[in-house]
Amino acid sequence: MSLILVSLISDQTIPNVLFIRDQPKAAHYIFISTEKMEKRMIVTNIIKACPDLVISYNTIVVEEDSLSDFEQVVESGLDRQDDFHYLVNITGGTKIMSLAAYLYFTKIGSSEIFYLPLGKSHFRQIYPMKKNKIKEISFRINLQGYLEANGVTVQSKAFAQKNRMIRHKDRNEQIMNAFVGDGNLPIKKMVEYFRTSGFRDKKNLPLSDEIKLEMSPILAAGFMPENPENLNRDETNYLTGDWFEEFTYEVVQRVLDKDDSEIGKGIRVTRGEKTSNEFDVMFTHKNALYVIECKTDVADNEEGKLSQLFTSTLYKASTLKKDFGLFVKYYLFSVNDFSKLSPEQKDRARVLDINLVGIEILSNEERLIEFISKM
Repeated sequence: MSLILVSLISDQTIPNVLFIRDQPKAAHYIFISTEKMEKRMIVTNIIKACPDLVISYNTIVVEEDSLSDFEQVVESGLDRQDDFHYLVNITGGTKIMSLAAYLYFTKIGSSEIFYLPLGKSHFRQIYPMKKNKIKEISFRINLQGYLEANGVTVQSKAFAQKNRMIRHKDRNEQIMNAFVGDGNLPIKKMVEYFRTSGFRDKKNLPLSDEIKLEMSPILAAGFMPENPENLNRDETNYLTGDWFEEFTYEVVQRVLDKDDSEIGKGIRVTRGEKTSNEFDVMFTHKNALYVIECKTDVADNEEGKLSQLFTSTLYKASTLKKDFGLFVKYYLFSVNDFSKLSPEQKDRARVLDINLVGIEILSNEERLIEFISKM
């Protein structure tokens, strides 16, 4: 018996990658696509995520809203043999394509048809009907595989370097404790000074008396430069917010037990000719993509009023589902008290499916660990 795996193509690539990865290696792979999906190179992206499996394959292009066209085109495009057994994933495609695929493959002979319910970790077998119709997904996609499946090219060398820490976790925790403590105003002023003075990304920044004075809050929190006379580029970036990114990265990696292939920080992604975006912390968990933006402050001086940074962060999050599909979970970590937001502000984040994590959680280690463990 020769195993033939059939996938219906839509913008959502991950269900097809999971199905291909979770099934035995097939003798041949068939992708049923549309002209629109071919222009977006969806099949190419799926193959990039499964290059060791998808070697023998072909693509059949159908009309997305025609039952009769589907049957005619697929029938002419299949090289049917008596010993072929079809495994069909109808999660993708349009509703008409899914219905047409079900009608076609249930009548041609040996076949099994599956569907992945949104947000679930199992495929449901819908044909032939059987008592144990749930198949748990054992495969876990890593971060590079998830990004590549969604059309993002990742250089493995640069990707691996995204796991390097500038400071030990104890130092990040000390700064966090100073930032969320009652006397946090001096250290907030220091971060703002470095951010607005144009020091970020400076290769070498001489430590003048003025800068040393501004740095006194973070020196008191335990930060010491490698060279007492200069700050290097990593250190200036660290002082302007990378410490918060590293704090978040470390606690997520530790609590969820993520290896380097599943999590990265400072990941810059570009799709096609679009402007690249950088994401503070990205990781895969239970075959979904998690994105955490880390902002030390998204509030204006006026009590309860959010800054333009908050608005732009929400907008950035709202575009993610267009780029990375329905399996994206977005979090905004900020050293602000989000419990004081107005109902309208909270609704705005909720409508965009953005989870807000502020000082009310970040300042309590047990609560933060519990929150992350339930992601």
